[in-house]
Amino acid sequence: YRSILSEEISDIHSGETVMGIIQNGKYIVNEVVLHCAALNENQIEQFSKWSAAQIMAEIDVWHKARKFKGFGYHGLFMPSGEFLQGRPYTTQGAHVVERNRGSIGFLMIESQEILKMGKFENFFTEMQRQAVRQKIKELPGIKWVTGHNDYANKLCPGFKVKDEDWLP
Repeated sequence: YRSILSEEISDIHSGETVMGIIQNGKYIVNEVVLHCAALNENQIEQFSKWSAAQIMAEIDVWHKARKFKGFGYHGLFMPSGEFLQGRPYTTQGAHVVERNRGSIGFLMIESQEILKMGKFENFFTEMQRQAVRQKIKELPGIKWVTGHNDYANKLCPGFKVKDEDWLP
């Protein structure tokens, strides 16, 4: 199946026709929300020995225990920069309360426990930064990039996300 449904859609503000992703048949995707896994040091050590598929399977179990329909993100980025597709982009995620419609959630696996806000490079690798930027560049219609902490009283993803750092 195709995970991206790119259609010509009319921008509500400018009226111009643009290419974009439609979620659940009705929501225009225009935002990417970045996340961390909120791992402790023991989990980071354990995950460092696992493949991306094993980590996704473990988080899938966590999310099902919270009554989600499985892994809530649209993709997972390993410290190596490896990307593993999660939910199809055309399906609403389960990653930010009240912000799942019209957004793509990307999970980045941190290399250090996040105990306070810092900079991207305190917790993630340059390979992740480049992989996330490239993936965002491939998504049509993305207008802004935010962090989970923009919508909830959480550290996630551990740094302040700024559009200019992520958008092409």
